[in-house]
Amino acid sequence: MSNNAQSSETDFLYTLASNGRFDRIADYVASNEALAVRYGAAGILTEFAGDLKTAATTELRKKLINAVLEEPDDRVRARVVEALLYIDESILDTLVTKIAADREPTPTDSPHPLLLVEWLGSDSVELRLLAVAGLGDVGTPSMIPKLSSACSDTDRRVRERALKELGRIGNPRCVEEVADCLDSDIASIRHEAAKTLGEINTRGAIDRLRPAGRRDEDDELRRIALDQLGTFPSSDVINTLSDGVTDENPEIQHAAASSLMELISSASFEESHTIREEVAEEIEALDEDVVPAFVTLFTDTHRTTIRRNTAWLLGRIGDNREEVVDHLLDALSDDDFTTSQIAASSLARIGGRDIEDRLEEFIQDHPEGSGTRTRAEFVLTQITEGEGGLVLERTVEYIHVSEPDDYTRQKQAETEPAIDEIGSEDTTGEAATEEPEATTEETESATAETESG
Repeated sequence: MSNNAQSSETDFLYTLASNGRFDRIADYVASNEALAVRYGAAGILTEFAGDLKTAATTELRKKLINAVLEEPDDRVRARVVEALLYIDESILDTLVTKIAADREPTPTDSPHPLLLVEWLGSDSVELRLLAVAGLGDVGTPSMIPKLSSACSDTDRRVRERALKELGRIGNPRCVEEVADCLDSDIASIRHEAAKTLGEINTRGAIDRLRPAGRRDEDDELRRIALDQLGTFPSSDVINTLSDGVTDENPEIQHAAASSLMELISSASFEESHTIREEVAEEIEALDEDVVPAFVTLFTDTHRTTIRRNTAWLLGRIGDNREEVVDHLLDALSDDDFTTSQIAASSLARIGGRDIEDRLEEFIQDHPEGSGTRTRAEFVLTQITEGEGGLVLERTVEYIHVSEPDDYTRQKQAETEPAIDEIGSEDTTGEAATEEPEATTEETESATAETESG
């Protein structure tokens, strides 16, 4: 058929589009009309994509999804997929689910997932995009080489989706192909590659990701890399993360500081002490004043484990500057008891006459017998008796416990270690009656139990 004949055969579709009758055009796409009509109708939907998105009803979407599943010609199918992606990119996942469903026939004679492999070699970007999404959903090891090859696809969207699916699968066989994308000229590809390496989270993946944590030419890449490095419990990343804490960009600072605290939280019981000390020593050795970065993290984070670890670190690197003392004092009444306990120990370690004065004022501002006041009185006692550093050393053993509250309840039922009761309240809401002065010796007992548990 000549181009002129094909054009005259589909001219009426433009009239429908001009009148906003996209539902009628969708009917032609899904009909038994000639290939030229179906192909032309699908093309008009992409040509009028903006208007189509506005007019796309649930029924219209269903018609187009069915057309993708039932259309015998891949050229038409590709155009319909393109139109659907204009409407809503998440429809891609709906298509993947329907194609994979046993109750749905595949659009061609090829079985699933062989159909996806065929589409991966298609000239159509839309079908290749659908293929990588589907292969990622299959998720078997045999899919890794195919998705890895898609990381070098000529289309940005295909590369991004392939990286995303490889991250979701998390198989380390693709580390080299993913790492190569860190050098892409396209920022979104670099960023997705960094996320994927973090999700794979093996030593090889982290080793390839670590240099990105120092790349000054792309702040977002550096932020993502620093954010991901904290998920790998190894001291190898501490230097890169501590360097990030000194960056002038507050988002990079925050990512690095948060990852350092995450590093402590995710470390195994055997490694937690070593990593905790290495983090503290690395931060203490910095020439720059990074205390404000950790104060900000302490006040802004909603994650309990990060808040606990930051409260501890402030006891190591903090001083008696007002912002540190203020936030640690506020934390004495924290909803999370373990956080309030660690804040008390950090205040005791920082010590100093200024803190004594602040504590005396703080104590007077809280009712006698309250948990907050009892903790403050405990801190004051430890400062005046010079035991703050020892208390912090012992208290920090609670940081790495996955479920400190459950653990504390269990141990209290066995031995009632008094440090867990400093300023705590019983079920009636009244403060515990143990004297703060008696807690130091009992803290050691509680710590020993933590280590044995």
